[in-house]
Amino acid sequence: APRPPVLNGSLWALAGEQLRLTCSASSHPAPILTVTRGRRPVATAVYEPQVSLELEAAAPEDAGEYLCRAENQHGHSSLAFN
Repeated sequence: APRPPVLNGSLWALAGEQLRLTCSASSHPAPILTVTRGRRPVATAVYEPQVSLELEAAAPEDAGEYLCRAENQHGHSSLAFN
C-alpha cells in the first residue's frame, strides 16, 4: 500500500493570494493521487509521485477540509488538511 501522503506548500493563505499545495506519496507500483474537497475531486495525478492543487487567488469559499488520497492495487492511505 502507498505510504501516507506528505503535504508541501503554504500553511496559511490570505484571500487574493496565489496558493500552491503539493501532495506526494510513494509506492510500488506508483499511486493514483487525488485531492478532494468534500466528495468532489479538485486535482488528480495518475501513476505520478505527486499532485498539485493551485489557486490563482484564494477566496474565503475555498476554505474547508480537503483530503489527499494515494491508492494502488495494494491499498490506500490518506491525509486530511484544511
